[in-house]
Amino acid sequence: MTVKMDALKDDRGVPVSSCTAQSLEDFEVSLTQFQSYFGDPTETLARTLERDPEFVLGHVFIASALLMSTERQYLPMIQKHIEIAESLSAKANNRERLLTLAARQWMEGHWDVASLTWDEVLSVHPRDSLALQLAHLTDFYRGDSVNLRDRVGRVLGQWDVSISGYSYILGMQAFGLEECNEYDKSEAIATAALELEVRDPWAIHALAHTYEMQGRYTEGERMYRTREADWAPDNGFAFHNWWHLALYHLEQEDFDAALRVYDENILPSESDVSMQLLDASALLWRLHLQGIDLGDRWRNLASMWSNKTALENGYYAFNDFHAVVSFVGAGLERDAESVLSAVASAAQQNTGVTRMMARDVGLASCKAMIAFGQQRYDEVIKALLPIRTTAHRFGGSHAQRDILTQTLIEAAIRTRNIGLATNLIAERGVHKPHTPLTLRFSDKLIRVQAAASE
Repeated sequence: MTVKMDALKDDRGVPVSSCTAQSLEDFEVSLTQFQSYFGDPTETLARTLERDPEFVLGHVFIASALLMSTERQYLPMIQKHIEIAESLSAKANNRERLLTLAARQWMEGHWDVASLTWDEVLSVHPRDSLALQLAHLTDFYRGDSVNLRDRVGRVLGQWDVSISGYSYILGMQAFGLEECNEYDKSEAIATAALELEVRDPWAIHALAHTYEMQGRYTEGERMYRTREADWAPDNGFAFHNWWHLALYHLEQEDFDAALRVYDENILPSESDVSMQLLDASALLWRLHLQGIDLGDRWRNLASMWSNKTALENGYYAFNDFHAVVSFVGAGLERDAESVLSAVASAAQQNTGVTRMMARDVGLASCKAMIAFGQQRYDEVIKALLPIRTTAHRFGGSHAQRDILTQTLIEAAIRTRNIGLATNLIAERGVHKPHTPLTLRFSDKLIRVQAAASE
């Protein structure tokens, strides 16, 4: 039986328009899958829509979840579900019409405008978990650390422990606090989230970032290992949490352990997922900077990127940058230049935020990596110095964007730019005073200074 508009509400009291009671139950399952990364919400809702093809919220949920993949390959399916939701506008409530509008705005490149539309939804429905998580992820992709923290803060007073999904909201807040360098608060909130739901990989992730940014690698490794049964098995976000564990090993100069995590957990087999490939690229590049023999890993990874770049080049600059990293690592200069060309076109032709990302950060960062591969280290410095403190504009976290600083330090050492290298190493030491990796950079610089004085 179909229930008339707004007679149904979800588990948080947010109204849902005309649908079957079973569809609403499926929505709750999908929402938990979306929040926890256990299961695939798009598959769940695809089956729901076979039974209830006019379930507006199901269409907009699938479109929005696929948008969060940051992959162009899903645009035809995204557009199809948005258009169906729009065609059902007369049956939808205002919340669903706004969610549909936000999805279209995001699809057309106006991620910042979509964020404002989700804010409009949350001003009326502060317990709309779907709108909140979509906006939160978009804040991450846009590098908007203030909203990453404050968007949750604006609605948190309307939540409490009795409300379904509260732990996931705390996990989001914890990550936002960490990205705003409020580490004590982040740790406390993430811990509270995990006390409510031990299988919350986003809260685990927030705690991992907090340890990472404070150089607390032993604690981070212990946290991951003792909780592994909760966050790792059958989880769609596990590869990224494994990546953080590998970073702990790398910072402690345990390069063999980092490579084991790479081989067994980050990229154990062929993948078509950009987020997974970019984590793989980011780890291998850090190891490459330290002179670690990577065997065939670059070639294998670059092959996976090659299967995607013809379609994906120029779509999202953060992904493009990591594709360039893999091609430079594999010595595939022509492929790297092809991505750079697409980023240059995106800087001219894309719309909205994605154009800005390509123009303001993507171009310079890709040029820098290509120059590094060609041993033109002065050009690496010239490209990276102006953007290093504004690189958040193309998304990612502090931990992810550290690849730019590490590359800049290495370029400064190799050009014997003693002053710049000294300052950058000192800066990193302020944030992470106990990391052996920072000391490793210092030792390299000392050797360069000694050689220069001979």
